[in-house]
Amino acid sequence: MEFAVLLMVVSVLGLLGWGMYRLMKRHGASSPADEGQAEPHSRPLDDSTYRVSYAPPEFEWSGTTTGALPVKILTYKQYECLEDARYGFRIVGVPPTERKQPQPHKTRAHGLKTVASLKKHGFLEDDGEGGYLITDRGLNALEVCSVRY
Repeated sequence: MEFAVLLMVVSVLGLLGWGMYRLMKRHGASSPADEGQAEPHSRPLDDSTYRVSYAPPEFEWSGTTTGALPVKILTYKQYECLEDARYGFRIVGVPPTERKQPQPHKTRAHGLKTVASLKKHGFLEDDGEGGYLITDRGLNALEVCSVRY
């Protein structure tokens, strides 16, 4: 009986302590904004000195492609394929059963339908060796199209 009461008291104290911790944590996180102080890492950075990009510069959209794109939404597979191409991989279209097969260096396999669709829209171009490379229009699509997951 005494053990049960002691266990209940410890549980209640633990819950109260956890609740106070969460309350103080929430209050502490919002206090710099309330006081008008910005944290050092949240101040805006000058665009000319800071650019986040994980792709090599030659795989950034040039900004010169004009006209509307033929699609506004990319499927996830199309997006994944264009991202691989953006990072310098040569794209090959293969049947679904062969997607997991090893590929030559700097080559990525994607489904035949996905590659055909991207080629039809002008996002990929034939490299003359049975593979495909991303076009400026494809880089534009990565910038402006939304992705359906």
